[in-house]
Amino acid sequence: MDEVCSLQIFGGDKEAAFIIPENIGSPSQGEGVLPIDLLIPKLQAASPNAESFELHYPTGPDASIYVEVSNSSGLYYDSDFRFFDQHTLEEIETPSIYGKYENAKVADKILRMNYDIHIGAIGGIAGKIIAFLVSLLTASLPVTGILLWYGRTYKKKHKKLAEVEL
Repeated sequence: MDEVCSLQIFGGDKEAAFIIPENIGSPSQGEGVLPIDLLIPKLQAASPNAESFELHYPTGPDASIYVEVSNSSGLYYDSDFRFFDQHTLEEIETPSIYGKYENAKVADKILRMNYDIHIGAIGGIAGKIIAFLVSLLTASLPVTGILLWYGRTYKKKHKKLAEVEL
C-alpha cells in the first residue's frame, strides 16, 4: 500500500513488484544453435560499456529470459532489467518499475534507489561512512538509555542510604 502511494506521489504509474513477463513467440522446431546462445553477443553490442551481464534462464516453458545489465560498479538502481522471448529473442516490456533505466520515470528511479540509499552506496565511500555512523548511533541508543536509567536508579538508592546513615 505504501509503495503504491509513493509511486502516485512522485507521478509513477507502474507496479513496484518485480514481474517477469511471459513469452510472446512460439517454439520453433529448428536444430542447431539455441536462441539463448545468441543473446550475450547481442547484449554486448547493445551495451558495450556495461560492467556485467547477469543472465537468468527461463523458469518454465512460458517464462521469458531475464537479463540484468549492470551499468556501474557498486550501484544497483541504474541497472537495466531486460526481458527476452526465449524462442525469438524479441525484447518484452514489463509492467513493473524494473525495465531499462533510461526509460524510467522519476518515480521509478526514486523507488529503484531505495536499496542503494539504504546501504549508503548512492554517495560512494562518504555515503557508506555516513550510513555506518548513523547505524552505529542508532544501535547505541538502547545501551545508553539503559545506562542512564541505571545511573538514575542507583543515585536515588545511594542518596537514601546516605540520608539514613546521617
